[in-house]
Amino acid sequence: MRHSLHRLLFAALACSVLLAGCGSGTRSDLSEASNGELAPPKIDAIQTNKRAEYRLAPDDIIDVSVYQVPELNRSVQVDGAGRILLPLVGMMPASGKTIRELEVDLVARLGERYLKLPQVAVVLKESMGQRIIVEGEVKSPGLAQARGAMTLMATLASVGGLTETADFSAVFVIRQTDKGRMAARFDVAQIRAGAAEDPQIYGGDTIVVDNSSGKMAWKYFRDTLPVLSFFKFLL
Repeated sequence: MRHSLHRLLFAALACSVLLAGCGSGTRSDLSEASNGELAPPKIDAIQTNKRAEYRLAPDDIIDVSVYQVPELNRSVQVDGAGRILLPLVGMMPASGKTIRELEVDLVARLGERYLKLPQVAVVLKESMGQRIIVEGEVKSPGLAQARGAMTLMATLASVGGLTETADFSAVFVIRQTDKGRMAARFDVAQIRAGAAEDPQIYGGDTIVVDNSSGKMAWKYFRDTLPVLSFFKFLL
């Protein structure tokens, strides 16, 4: 029995070493095309690490409700200076705070003078940071709202889908990360066929759909965004 246990532990250790070795070969640099020009690498999936909790910004709209005090319930917008105005509370800073931090501040202010053990709930109703920019060969380019767990296919559907001249294999997602501005390329035909993952899309992302004739999207990245980093994230 003891020898069997030792063999199992040895096998598990060997597997972990092999898996670590497989992960060390990931490359994130640009590849060279045969004609000497930079070409985007074949990227299967975009980074889906959990982002830091959203922090309020100017122009965001929030719903504030106070339990059993309906006259204090209302929707308010964060002004250009990052403040909100509420009855009893007055003007107070909100920009840069998480929803939870704002709730704690409101409970403290209302509990100082007016209410005993107030219960406050804050809900993000509309956010500038939750908007997705969609450009290129889509039927209704513009802004899409990130509602819940949005994916690339769901976001494209929200703007009417791709045009007849779209290049299904050249859909770019640009994202600001803690390592700078990064992008990834996707083939939506493969995603539809189930041959590739449908990546998560977050508020603040930009989606650019290339056309099937001019390859304008990649040319734009190469000519105007030379420091743009392409990356690969293995799911």
